[in-house]
Amino acid sequence: MKKYIVLLALLVLLSQSFAVLIKAPAVAETSTGYVGVPITIDIKVSKGSGNVYMDTLPLTQLDMQGSARIAYKVACEITGKNPNNYNVYISVRSDVPIVGGPSAGGTMTVGIVSELMNWSLNRNVMMTGMINPDGSIGPVGGILEKIEAAKKANCTIFLIPKGQRYVNYNGKIIDAVAYGKRLGVKVIEVSNIYQALRYFTGKDIEMKKYPQNPKVEEEYKKIMKNLADKILKESNEKYEEVKSEVESTLYPIGYQSIVLEKLKNAKALLNKANDEYLKGDYYSATSRAFNALIQLEYLDKLTKYLNGELELKDYLNRVETQLFKDKEKIYSKNLTYNNFEILLAARERIFEANNYLDLAWKNYYNGDFNSALYYGCLAKLRGDSAMWWLSLMNNNSGGKIIDKNKVKYLAQQYLSFSETLTTYVETLFPSIDFSGAEEDIKDAKDAYENGDYLLTIAKCIDASVKAELPLVMIGNEITYIKEYARNKINLVEQYNIVPISALSYYEYANNLNDMISKALYYKYSSYYAQMDLDLIKLEKIKLPKTYEIHGNFLEVREYNNNLVNSVVTSIISALIGFVGGYMFRKVKA
Repeated sequence: MKKYIVLLALLVLLSQSFAVLIKAPAVAETSTGYVGVPITIDIKVSKGSGNVYMDTLPLTQLDMQGSARIAYKVACEITGKNPNNYNVYISVRSDVPIVGGPSAGGTMTVGIVSELMNWSLNRNVMMTGMINPDGSIGPVGGILEKIEAAKKANCTIFLIPKGQRYVNYNGKIIDAVAYGKRLGVKVIEVSNIYQALRYFTGKDIEMKKYPQNPKVEEEYKKIMKNLADKILKESNEKYEEVKSEVESTLYPIGYQSIVLEKLKNAKALLNKANDEYLKGDYYSATSRAFNALIQLEYLDKLTKYLNGELELKDYLNRVETQLFKDKEKIYSKNLTYNNFEILLAARERIFEANNYLDLAWKNYYNGDFNSALYYGCLAKLRGDSAMWWLSLMNNNSGGKIIDKNKVKYLAQQYLSFSETLTTYVETLFPSIDFSGAEEDIKDAKDAYENGDYLLTIAKCIDASVKAELPLVMIGNEITYIKEYARNKINLVEQYNIVPISALSYYEYANNLNDMISKALYYKYSSYYAQMDLDLIKLEKIKLPKTYEIHGNFLEVREYNNNLVNSVVTSIISALIGFVGGYMFRKVKA
C-alpha cells in the first residue's frame, strides 16, 4: 500500500511544472549606505484560471506585486497564451531586506515567458527595469548599485533601461557602461522586453509584424470622410453665423476681448480642420471641427444671453430633454459584434454629456451663470457627438447579437486590469494625483453595478490610459509606442474588421505636436485595438460557471501547448489514473 502512495505522490510531483530560477538585482539599505545585492526569483506556471501568486521573504512593497501582474499580462501577449488558462507562482528570496521597487518587472516577464515556452536562460545575464503594459522597459533607480549586484552574482552582461546609461551620482555624472566595464560586466541598454529576451535566450525574438489591410483602411477612410463632410459643413456654417452676430453686438465691458479671442481660436481650429481634411485625415479634421463647434456654440448662446434673447434655465432644460431622448435611442440598440465599438463610443459620450449637464446645473444654482452656460454648451455638443457616432451604425448594421453575460465577463477583465494598473502606478508615484483614473474606475464600477458593461469597458480604458501617463512621461520611446499601436491595429485588420476608434486615435496622434499627447493617443489607439481583439475572442469563449474577477487580460492569440509537454502530461495522467484505480479496487475489495 505504501509503495503505491509513494508512487502516486511522485507522479503528482512530476506532473507539476518545472520552476524557472532567475537572478535579479536589488538595492539594500545598510549602516554604510545603499548596496547592490542579487535576489533569487523562482517562477512556476501551471494550469489555472489567471491568478498570480507571490511569496516574498523578506516582505516587499505592493509595487512588486503589481509589477508581477503586469509581467504576466505582457508574457502572455508575447507567447500568444491565454492568461485565463494558467496560474503563476512567484517566489522572491533575498538574504537582506531590500528596498521596494518595480525594477524586477522586466526580469519577471523574462522568467514567465521562458516558463511558458520551456526555454532555457543564460545565467550570465541579469537585468533591471520596470515592465510597462506595452512591453516597453521603464526607468529605475540604483543603476550603479545594481551593476555591483550583477558582479556579485557572477553575471557578465547587465541590461538597463534605455536612456539610463549616464547616472547622476552625488552630483557627478557617471557612465554606467564604463563603470560596469571596470567590474568586468558588460552594460547594455534595452528599450523593450523583446530586446531583453534576445540576451537571455539567445533567440532572435521580435514583435510579430502584421501588414495593413488596404480594404479595411479604405473602408475606414470612407466612413470617416462621410462624418467629416457633415461636421465640417456644420462648423463652417456656424462660424459665419456667429461671426456675423459678434460683429453686430456691443458687449459689456470685459466681454469684448474674450469673445474676439474665442472667435479667433475657433477660426484657427477650423483652418486646421480644413487642412487635415485635404490631407485625408478625416477623424482629426472632425475632432478639430468639434472643438471649434464648442467655442462657437458658447459664443452664440453667450451673445443671445447677454442680449436678453436666451433664458439660461430654459436652455439647460432643452439640453436635458434632448440628452434624455438621445440616451434612450442609444440604449435601444441591440449590441452586436458589428456595432460593439460604435455603441461603446456613443454610450461613453452620452455619459460625459450628462456629467457636463450636471456641472451646468450645479453652477447655475451656485449663481455662476457663465460657467453654467459653458458646461451647458459642452453637454449639448458632447451629446451631438454621441449621435454622430451612432450614425455610423448605418455602415455597421446587422450582425450577431452579443450575449450580455459575455460582455459582463469581458468587463470584469478590464475592471480587474485597470484597478491593478492604477494601484501599481500609484505606488510608484505617490506624489502624483491620480484622481482622474480613480474617478474613471469608480464610474466603471457604478456602470457595472447598473449592468452597463459596455460603459464599464470604456471607463476602464480611460483609467488605464490616465494611469500610464507617468510611464509615458519618464521613458517610453514614442517610436515604440507608435509601432506597438499600429501593429495592434494591423492585427485587427487581418480579421477584416474596421477598428474605427483605434484608427481614429492613431490618426489623431499623428497630427499632434506635443510628444506626451501623441503618446497618450497612441495608447488609446492600442487599448481600443486590443478591445477589438478581445471581442473577436469573446465570440468563441465559453463562459465559466461563475464570474470571478482575476488579474488577467484577454488576448486574441492562443496556441496549443508544446507537444512534448502534452505527451508527458498525458502519460503522467494515465499513470495516476491507473494507480488510483488500482488502489480504489483494493479498498472496495
